[in-house]
Amino acid sequence: MGPAITANILVFFLLYFFTNVAGLPAGLAGSILAIGKVGDAINDPIAGILSDRTRTRWGRRIPWMLFGAIPFGIFFFLQWIVPTFSEDPNVNNWGLFVYYVVVATLFNIAYTAVNLPYTALTPELTQDYDERTNLNSFRFAFSIGGSILSLILATVIFKVYSNDPKQQYLILGGVSSLISIVALFWCTFRIQERGAAPLLQQQGKKILGFILTAVGALGIAYGVSQIANSTTGISVLGIASILFGLQFIGFGITLILAKTESHLNSREAVEARNLANSVPSVPIREQLKVAFANKAFLYVIGIYLCSWLGVQLTASILIYYVVSWMGMDEAAFPAFAIAVQGTALVMLFFWKFVSEKLGKKAVYYLGMVVWIVAQAGLFLIQPGQTGELYILAIMAGFGVSVAYLIPWSMIPDVVDLDELNTGQRREGVFYSFMVLLQKLGLALALFLVGQALEFSGFVARIPGEAIPVQPDSALLAIRIAIAPLPTVFLIIGLVLTYFYPITKEVHADIRMQLKAKKNS
Repeated sequence: MGPAITANILVFFLLYFFTNVAGLPAGLAGSILAIGKVGDAINDPIAGILSDRTRTRWGRRIPWMLFGAIPFGIFFFLQWIVPTFSEDPNVNNWGLFVYYVVVATLFNIAYTAVNLPYTALTPELTQDYDERTNLNSFRFAFSIGGSILSLILATVIFKVYSNDPKQQYLILGGVSSLISIVALFWCTFRIQERGAAPLLQQQGKKILGFILTAVGALGIAYGVSQIANSTTGISVLGIASILFGLQFIGFGITLILAKTESHLNSREAVEARNLANSVPSVPIREQLKVAFANKAFLYVIGIYLCSWLGVQLTASILIYYVVSWMGMDEAAFPAFAIAVQGTALVMLFFWKFVSEKLGKKAVYYLGMVVWIVAQAGLFLIQPGQTGELYILAIMAGFGVSVAYLIPWSMIPDVVDLDELNTGQRREGVFYSFMVLLQKLGLALALFLVGQALEFSGFVARIPGEAIPVQPDSALLAIRIAIAPLPTVFLIIGLVLTYFYPITKEVHADIRMQLKAKKNS
């Protein structure tokens, strides 16, 4: 939930914030996002390899999440400040450019330190083919739920501070940062890596749980009083206090009721961890060779890259499409985005059920076809067709849920295949290079979108003034970026899925061979 809240706000609002709140030219704004993503991509394999080599009593992944949580929240918040560097607009723009590039680089380092070890936890928590899909369904339910929560927060904050765009994003960034930090601590203090010790023993969890529950109850009471005393009936402080209170209570109750799963601390789990820790580290160059010699891994990289280019290209340009092409108000945008994410949340569990019956590839085909139809509709509809817009948003949600679920359910199977071939488990390497290539591709795409908007004559909003009317050339660029461009990537993803070699039966055979190998 923590990384999802921040990532969702960034992908939906950051480019728009740069051009329409900070007042940066579209080309410069797109360059900031591209540089940030390239730096983020470089961080990923480094963090992945380092987390694979990390040896602590708490495991390989949890310590990274624990110590990265607070820097993660701080640097996210700093991205929503608009400092003034000069009265000269050109000098000020370059000052803002340098500021946002530095903050984005630091945030991406913290994001990688937290999120990459987290994503690599899946194969460490379960080795069952269907349970991995099940686990990812719940993981992405909270991920999409966090995304929806961030959009609801944006709706409320934008309404309360409708005349002050800078204040809107500053408060949204601050509240989201705190929610994300609490969510990350909730995860790290509650879960336990296979064969490793938890951060807190049972007694410590119960004591902390009761404290958090009490603090959460006080937070809810304070929030309710703030809303009751508000003249408008809406209090951002009150709503934030209630959210924090609910988080603390949920955090506390799960600690109080915490029980260690037997398969995580069994003798077999401890022996497997000790064996993994005793295996000598392989040089990075050799790890790269092994990773890219795994044909199934190359297909998963391609599927993930295409799926997420479709998601993030659409998301980053969506607010421009809604405001500039459809002629809707800025405050109406979060409701449209909620329609996409809400549908994706509901469909996750439907797709999980279908996956158990038909397999992961069939689910990917079904979701992508519906999404491609929705993308075509976005290109064709005209301003004023609001009802049709929401129908297309719901259809897109069918495909977005598949983009969340299926590639991340495939990668643990690839890790098992690599273990069979090499005798080592290198989750960090595979997860990091999967995300690395995705971010490099996304960096290029965001850079091109920013440059295309500027080349097409997109008019940046001057801070404090009304949203400008865009020329026809800029409107056409926005429509191409939201529909035909993502569709190309979705079709390539369908082709790659067709050739993906690890079916349910193939994975069962891999697990059987691994078991026989360990027994011998």
